Amino acid sequence: MKELEEVLLPFKGNPHMTIPALQAAQEKLGYLPKDAIEDVGQTLGLPTGEVYGVATFYAQFHLKSIGKNIITVCRGTACHVGGSLGILKELEKILGIYAGETDEKREFTLQAVACFGACARATITVIEKLGVRGRKVHGYMTKMKARDLVDEIKEKITEEAAEAV
Repeated sequence: MKELEEVLLPFKGNPHMTIPALQAAQEKLGYLPKDAIEDVGQTLGLPTGEVYGVATFYAQFHLKSIGKNIITVCRGTACHVGGSLGILKELEKILGIYAGETDEKREFTLQAVACFGACARATITVIEKLGVRGRKVHGYMTKMKARDLVDEIKEKITEEAAEAV
């Protein structure tokens, strides 16, 4: 991919930089299509399968196009006991997508993960905005709080669209 040449140049020939190279490619493209994984492998001097193995091992990497707002619900034991399945189902209903999917407008991606490791604040939901560093961790989540968060994000999307006109 021509658009990745400059981004991957600092990693050329250094197979120990697989994760940073994948991060750089994903930051540029928003996700890691097959061509990008192949380019990372060629740049680092690694087989494509090895790079693919790293990209699929870590939850931070996305092989499919994702939404501008990524909502992740923890499904670990403490969060499960706290009602995370109900929260996930509520978000699926509100967004019109299932966990692991992105809506048609590419505004939202909904995910579920095994554990965030923040059990003391269970039930955890994390919100990320694509292209913005950092994520906001929301502890003690409820269905109502989840609904309010989505409403708040949708309101910002509407405001940004109005400002762009």
